[in-house]
Amino acid sequence: MSKNGHIPLSSFKLLERTSPTMPGVADLEGEIRQSLSRLGISRDRLAGARVAVTAGSRGIANLKEIIKASCDWLKSQGARPFVIPAMGSHGGATAEGQRLILEEYGVTPDFIGVEVKSDMATVQVGETPEGFSVNVDRNAWEADSILVINRIKPHTDFSGSIESGLLKMIAVGLGKREGAAVTHRWSRRYGNEHVIRSIAGVTLATGKVLCGLAVAENEMHQIALVRAALSDGIVTMEEATLPIARNLVPRLPYAQFRLLVVDEMGKNISGTGMDTKVIGRGARPLPVDSPQIELIYVRDLTEESDGNSIGVGMADAIHERFYCKIDLSKMYMNSRTSLNPMMARVPMYLSSDREALDYMLATLGTPDVAEQRVIWIRNTLELNRVAASSQFVEEASTPTGWQVVPEEFTARFDDAGNLASPFERAVGKAHES
Repeated sequence: MSKNGHIPLSSFKLLERTSPTMPGVADLEGEIRQSLSRLGISRDRLAGARVAVTAGSRGIANLKEIIKASCDWLKSQGARPFVIPAMGSHGGATAEGQRLILEEYGVTPDFIGVEVKSDMATVQVGETPEGFSVNVDRNAWEADSILVINRIKPHTDFSGSIESGLLKMIAVGLGKREGAAVTHRWSRRYGNEHVIRSIAGVTLATGKVLCGLAVAENEMHQIALVRAALSDGIVTMEEATLPIARNLVPRLPYAQFRLLVVDEMGKNISGTGMDTKVIGRGARPLPVDSPQIELIYVRDLTEESDGNSIGVGMADAIHERFYCKIDLSKMYMNSRTSLNPMMARVPMYLSSDREALDYMLATLGTPDVAEQRVIWIRNTLELNRVAASSQFVEEASTPTGWQVVPEEFTARFDDAGNLASPFERAVGKAHES
């Protein structure tokens, strides 16, 4: 301990990603237009048709531009598109809550140029051979057809040949609260992939889905891939795209260290607040290349989460500021829907960053400054710039695609014992070197 009773904290160096594995699409609107046009859908089929276009809640890069480009293409073919929130039970499982989520992403009638119809009502359109009920958003079902849009990426809860993508959007997103509840319930017995495939298969067999548009993001959150498929080709397209998307996801620069400091977590960052496969906790089963982190401290909950702190159970400690933002009713609804009680367990909260770091470092055996292995990130979605203990950086080799900023900095605490973050727009003020 130092004279003031606190455990000294090591200095830090910043690591910055220099390039993505795959470059971003230069002309996103043009790529979407071409991908949809290549499907060869008859203009006669689209003329005058009401087409429901799905919009999810996962913070997809350029979401409003993707939705607008898709609606513009449909209108150019004579269709009359409208947008529906397709996000299971998110937004507090209310129509207004889901509309507000889309509004926060910029998916508004003024920008998109079409109506946004938010309603939690669904229609049961069938049943799977196993007995799972299949539900579809009522507005979407009453339309002439549906254009399903989603990002393909690894899922935070499971691993398989399909994970988070168009099929999940069909089974859970379009199914609203009922679809989410059925999927999570039966996944405990049959497995997530099996249930998603089975439910989505029934919806696809109705012929209501016109086509699917999928995107994949690179490590720098640029849309790097755009693919489209008719309804009978969605499964094959998604299976072929997931391995590519899996190689593009952001990762921490080091796979083994002792303490992770996270400025913020939340539903706009990951469905589980923190990406389970980034932190190596919570997924079933965890990939073999998951990082090994002994302790995790989270400093705040994003405003966009509106109190839903699902995933907080993966943290070992949180700031009191975070604790005061938790809306138990929203978190519990999410936890009950997903049947995942661990994600709703609230850890110890501490009144300041200084107190929390003293506790975390003491739990790790009070390592000397030179022995500390700490990584500090804004959140698990934005990993292009991270901070790490200076000595740790000196001893470890610089990962491919990263560079180390030569200047080191010392973490600064204010009079209340709280940190100034080295990341823009994160908790506290930006670090000044």
